[in-house]
Amino acid sequence: MHHPSDPAPAKYRPDIDGLRAVAIISVAFYHARFPGFSGGFVGVDVFFVISGFLITALLFNEAAATGRLGLAAFYARRVRRLMPAGLIVLAVTILLAAFFMPPASDEQRSLARSAMAVAFFSSNIFFYATTGGYFDAPSFSMPLLHTWSLAVEEQYYLIWPLLMLLVVRFSRQSPVANSLRVRVVLALCVMFVLSLALSIGMSQDHQNFAFYLLPARVWEFAIGGMVGLAGTGFLARLTRWGEALAMLGLGLIVYSVAAFNDSTPFPGSAAILPVFGAALLIVGMTVNEQGIVRRLLASRPLVSIGLLSYSWYLWHWPLLSLYRIYNLGSQSLLANALALSVALVLAWLTYVWIERPVRMRRTFLFGRVRTTLLAGGAISLATLLMSAGLWAWRDHQKSADSYRWIEMARADRPRFLPACSRPERPVAGLPLEECGHGPDKKHPKILLWGDSHAQHLLPMLTEVFSDVAVYELTMPTCVPFFDLESPPSTTSSACIAFNQRVLEEILELKEIGLEGVVIAARWPLHFSYRSFSTADQADGEPPPDATTMAQVRADMQASLAATLGALEDLGLRVLVIAPTPQLVYSAPQCLALREKDHCHAPRALNDALLADTTEALAEVVAQQRNARLIRLLDFFCDAQTCYASRDGKILYHDDDHLTTTAARDLGRYLAADLAWLRRESDAPGASAGSQRGFSSADRR
Repeated sequence: MHHPSDPAPAKYRPDIDGLRAVAIISVAFYHARFPGFSGGFVGVDVFFVISGFLITALLFNEAAATGRLGLAAFYARRVRRLMPAGLIVLAVTILLAAFFMPPASDEQRSLARSAMAVAFFSSNIFFYATTGGYFDAPSFSMPLLHTWSLAVEEQYYLIWPLLMLLVVRFSRQSPVANSLRVRVVLALCVMFVLSLALSIGMSQDHQNFAFYLLPARVWEFAIGGMVGLAGTGFLARLTRWGEALAMLGLGLIVYSVAAFNDSTPFPGSAAILPVFGAALLIVGMTVNEQGIVRRLLASRPLVSIGLLSYSWYLWHWPLLSLYRIYNLGSQSLLANALALSVALVLAWLTYVWIERPVRMRRTFLFGRVRTTLLAGGAISLATLLMSAGLWAWRDHQKSADSYRWIEMARADRPRFLPACSRPERPVAGLPLEECGHGPDKKHPKILLWGDSHAQHLLPMLTEVFSDVAVYELTMPTCVPFFDLESPPSTTSSACIAFNQRVLEEILELKEIGLEGVVIAARWPLHFSYRSFSTADQADGEPPPDATTMAQVRADMQASLAATLGALEDLGLRVLVIAPTPQLVYSAPQCLALREKDHCHAPRALNDALLADTTEALAEVVAQQRNARLIRLLDFFCDAQTCYASRDGKILYHDDDHLTTTAARDLGRYLAADLAWLRRESDAPGASAGSQRGFSSADRR
């Protein structure tokens, strides 16, 4: 994301600054969730093309004129361009996070770690390794998430000049500039083809890799570089088509911004539209300097925004993120618009007081190449020290008595065991000891099967069945069905394979004494209902219509009936656990920032979310001889309220997963109903639930 102070291919191009304005407006408005900008994330791809265009032309012009590349001077320009403004924004972000993020929270620790990654130009690698994806709802809680694209650019700036240096050295025997041009373009073509193939190949099953990492993004810089090296003869042939190319390119960008959304597989082949659009737009404006599109993008308002694009990019996301974190995930268009406006003002101040003086007048330590590079190292060191300071502040908060119960709740959950979620696990050697809980792990009596909403019930079962082993087979987001002729949208190929392996393991476990199966899941999501939690609010596909919902309901019921029938045929009893009530906010986060009454959820919200799904499950279970449905709602809720905390205990470690403490209490509450699973009670039991005036178990 460069500005006109960088040496340009020929002369200053105000239209390129206008294109920067299009890119930053797209990104900022997408992050603010403004209507019409659901695909605004493609603005980053436009920036990549611009960077490839300018940097490659800059390096080529130097090599063609002098026969060499001044790498130290090049890297010094990048330090002046990127690091001083970045340091200011980072310092303010860390300071605000210390006071506005939940105290002693994982979010503070994650911010400190991501800031450390920024210091080493590797935040894209950090987010690739630690997040579920750029489009995941929890991404709003990462104030430095936007630095992934800066890291990709910085890595490109480190590698591409070195590759060009090799090309220059191989071209020294030829004094003709075109020989160097041909070789550089050939290198760019190879990079383009290999990187685009990798991006398309990885986007489907390894989207995080394709999105965050440089190898799958190089092609976007490469096509910009090829445009920057296009010879005058080639461009002259396109003069008559210049306006059409510019309009087509701008149209492709606008279409991508308006039509793409969080559900679009990206980058992959979808990224071809905005990337080729940016390349065509630059070509069209280059060959037709008097065209309408070029004059539009060279207009003063767009150029002014383009000049501020880097600083605005730096400021906008931390402000949006910290506001939403402090507001417990809630957001509004008005508040987002205010945050963007404040960010734009800060961008102007940063440009006037930091960016322009450092780049133009080269003040302080930025006058010479050597001192500039040393200053860059000092900025990285300062970033590390600030990160360590935030981490130390978090640890100090953890020791405070007022936050200790909240910190305990965050960690109060069963440990996720990858071995119990891998569909490729061999059946031989069952049962796996790490998946068994309780005595006599070689002969488990109870199987827990489902997604993460099954896994959080593990302490409930071990509390009730303390004398036998409970075996766990759970996979996040995986609905526990054998028969999936019409799988729900949450079902992946890995989930289908996992459930097939579960069936094989059940057959083996039955031979060594398995008696019953407990099935649980986040049923409303599998039935295509939308969560009301603020953490789950994200743009994407519109909600399904009534016809689609009815079809999903029928398919889910058919798959559940087939699954229960298969388990009955094996002589197993089955408990189906109805949906767990959820909260509007993450319980620990809310309790750290608000009074506890603010953190509870109205029961009416859960009734609306869970009622139809629970009834659909009950209709199927009622047709089975050896299955029961256990309802959980009345344990967590009274007539008006579903509680985040009760009797000094926090019930959830986020907005929808139970703490271990709550799950154990739930087990004692439902002990009589759960006991039916081992034939310890064939009559409807007087459970803790029925003592409170309701029936927790349904059976035929």
